[in-house]
Amino acid sequence: MFRTYAAFFTVMLIALTQADAISLRFKSKIFSSGPDIYACNAGVASAFLQNSVCFFRGTNTYCTPTSCDNAKENCNTNCLCLDKGGQGDSYVNKLLLKYKAYNASGNATIPVTKSAIGPRFEPVFSAVDSWNREISDVATHFMTEAYTGSYFIDICYRGTQIPNGGGYFVLSTEASAIPFLVTDLLGYGSFDNNRNGLDFNVVGQLYTEKAGLTVERFVVCGTSANTSDFAINGTTGVPSGPVSGATFYSASPEASLRASAQTVAHGSTIDPKFCKVRYIFRETNWRASVPAKRDNLGEGAEVCTYTKISDPVAQ
Repeated sequence: MFRTYAAFFTVMLIALTQADAISLRFKSKIFSSGPDIYACNAGVASAFLQNSVCFFRGTNTYCTPTSCDNAKENCNTNCLCLDKGGQGDSYVNKLLLKYKAYNASGNATIPVTKSAIGPRFEPVFSAVDSWNREISDVATHFMTEAYTGSYFIDICYRGTQIPNGGGYFVLSTEASAIPFLVTDLLGYGSFDNNRNGLDFNVVGQLYTEKAGLTVERFVVCGTSANTSDFAINGTTGVPSGPVSGATFYSASPEASLRASAQTVAHGSTIDPKFCKVRYIFRETNWRASVPAKRDNLGEGAEVCTYTKISDPVAQ
């Protein structure tokens, strides 16, 4: 009996050690590429007054100035004149910024100053170069005798590099301006999140009202940097439409920035890969029949832009 059981367990042990097995070695890959958004270009311009205008200081009453040697009894006291601007006059409007190469390591930035030379916008970077520039700080200094300044900021969006991402994305933009007074010279060096030397508790007439500050927005998207830019009007430097090959384009009319924030929904596009949003800010008081003289008071506004490209569900 013992031998029978021993033989049985021997057979079972051999069977267990010889049982068939199944296995699989399988590999899979994870691809990672998320979106990115950053300020990538800026530009500046100066409008020209259509005509010289003279009026009694503090009024809208026109006057004609006369020189002191032939005025005799009629010297037109306090007759203030804003002269029709020429090319040289516009150079005093300028834009200052700091930038680094896109995705460059470290915090080192390169300072740049760009002067306006007339009504046409002068960009700091070319359309092609802008995609590889990441701007950190921007400030514009407007010093013409009338409110004739304007500038733009470009926001670049890079979607995932993974092709055929699919899905609709909604594009929207928002802009606002917060007036301030400059309390000391440090204020003129306050960029980005620095507010040293600036007072935002402004009462009375605001810079945004005096200047007639406005905003316009343009959006273009495409499948590459070459197809994601604006066709530019050669006279004004303002976008006139999309370049050839763009997949999406939208523009908003000029709107006042003298009150609350201005929000614009631009529509939706499928799987955006490269998008560029241009915000144009203008002083428009120079268009008035009697343009205001630029106030000698140190003042201005902190301009905020908010650019969103998102899934509609997240709205």
